[in-house]
Amino acid sequence: MTAMLRALPIVLAAVLSAMPLRAEIVDEIVAKVNDDIVTKSDLDAEEQAALEDVDKRASGTELDRQIKHVKDELLRNVIDRKVLLQRAPHLFDTTKMQDFFLQSFKDQQNIKSDKELERMLAQEGMTINDWKKKLVEFLAPEQVLRSEVVERVAVSEKDARADYDAHVADYTVPAEATVREIVVKGGGDPEAARARAEALRARAAADGADFEAIAREASESSSKSSGGLLGTVKKGDLAAPLEEAAFTQPVGSVGPVIEVGGVFHILKVDARTDAYVKSFASVQDDIEKRLREDQIRKDTRAYLKKLWAETTIWISPKYQARLSPEPAGP
Repeated sequence: MTAMLRALPIVLAAVLSAMPLRAEIVDEIVAKVNDDIVTKSDLDAEEQAALEDVDKRASGTELDRQIKHVKDELLRNVIDRKVLLQRAPHLFDTTKMQDFFLQSFKDQQNIKSDKELERMLAQEGMTINDWKKKLVEFLAPEQVLRSEVVERVAVSEKDARADYDAHVADYTVPAEATVREIVVKGGGDPEAARARAEALRARAAADGADFEAIAREASESSSKSSGGLLGTVKKGDLAAPLEEAAFTQPVGSVGPVIEVGGVFHILKVDARTDAYVKSFASVQDDIEKRLREDQIRKDTRAYLKKLWAETTIWISPKYQARLSPEPAGP
């Protein structure tokens, strides 16, 4: 039901490519939803349209995952649409709905008159009345969900504040430091290496010294090509002694020589920001949007479960294995 959960505008230009236009041949019955039937042709057409949509939006392993999801959910989604479509006449004047959808379609397609539309539909063996029904079949389920679920969901500031307080760690921005280094490797003579490191540290800490240039000249780390730039680091990114220096020594200063595993490091902190918690005001809209989307998903599942319980649904034994389990969770 992913497509139905979106707050979609009525973009009817896509309908022609998504719905089969030609009159359907009587074929194998997959399911019955009250008095409506779902044929193998219906199922195949829905699958083709869904897979074409997925192919435009994904690639690689994500494409494979979405293709599997489409196929797994296909029969349940088709029946969902049927039960929603059967609900539409209880909520809307379907004659007015047909007229509105048709006019919207003509506007989208820049069709100036009914005569022009009739000529276009005739090529597909359809009349305007046939096309009105197709538009309702395609668009009414979304309108039902909007009316019965989406438009009834509201998230209060109190709800958003409670969620913020319960998940304040999610809104904590960790401390960061931008660090440069000069590295001297111990090799076979640690004392000599330490002496070289101390000498480099004295050069780098002198008034007017260019730490970046010294790192390019003398550092024995891969970072030398970038003037010793390690980049922006967070707590946990560096070995403990280096992290301590990165988050305590004064910004702009050159720290003491630090030995880690026989390698000598000289750090300079170019910039640092302390950890902070984003204010509720700065994230309120995002929280309310997330809570609303979560509630819509929950209410949609409950609403569809109710409609299924009120509907006589028969599925051919041959296709029962293709019906995905009822979605779990709240």
